[in-house]
Amino acid sequence: MSLVSPLVPVVLPVIFCAAIGVFWVRFKQPFDHEFVRRIVLWIGAPALIVGTLSKTAISAELLAQVLLASFCMLGFSAMFAAAVCVLFRLNVRDFLIPLIFGNFGNMGLPLCLFAFGEEGLAIGLGIFLVTTISHFSFGVAVLSGKAMVKGMLSSPIIYAGALACILIFNHWTLPLSIQNSLSLLGGMSIPLMLITLGVSLSSLRLQGAGKSLGLGCLRLLVGLGGGVVTVYVLELEGMLRNVVLLQSATPAAVFNYLLAMQYRREPDTVAGMVVSSTLISFVSIPVLLYFLGVR
Repeated sequence: MSLVSPLVPVVLPVIFCAAIGVFWVRFKQPFDHEFVRRIVLWIGAPALIVGTLSKTAISAELLAQVLLASFCMLGFSAMFAAAVCVLFRLNVRDFLIPLIFGNFGNMGLPLCLFAFGEEGLAIGLGIFLVTTISHFSFGVAVLSGKAMVKGMLSSPIIYAGALACILIFNHWTLPLSIQNSLSLLGGMSIPLMLITLGVSLSSLRLQGAGKSLGLGCLRLLVGLGGGVVTVYVLELEGMLRNVVLLQSATPAAVFNYLLAMQYRREPDTVAGMVVSSTLISFVSIPVLLYFLGVR
């Protein structure tokens, strides 16, 4: 119990909030996915990015390291994912993206906050910014077979990230009234992300249990492998090292299923992959947190 009890305050809030979404569906309460998605992506997440990064003591040098580490993590994960597709004879356009992109937002951000505080959340948000842009540009291009530059440039998250970078690199601060407004709006993002995760998981069905379970395990291995290589190559230390490893170990993102369904890329199998990797992560992530020194 002495090993497990320090991890409870980190993991239990994530499980509790996701469970609200599960029970919400079980009690047949209405849930407008599109409204929640839009309010998080258009208001909550941009406010969280600008508000958190602008008030947290994160230097321009550290932010540059975060952005570089994020691209490296995705690059190495992509290499491992491509190798997995070739080795197991999987269709690259169907499974490359679900193997690369973890749940960096719905699960990763709360874990970064509860495990490492505001500084951890700020670094996690930098990773979330890069991975979100990559998912809806490179990811959609792979799935659809065509570039999606216009769709990417219409996302408020990109402009929020750019504004946050400008503030940090110029050492500017926001007026207190604006900072408080952003904190209030951004505060709704993490609970809504976790509740939406629970709602989504309860709506998905595990199809082809054996294949889905195998792919779920591979997603966790591919992601963590990309994180470990990134930490080794860039010689990362301290908080940045811990957050990169934690974010890299997150399960397959729910957005992978939504995109697979939109572009008809094995949606049932991807759904099972999301469910299985998420369930496994409730065991694997606490183990990782313990080895990262969360006591």
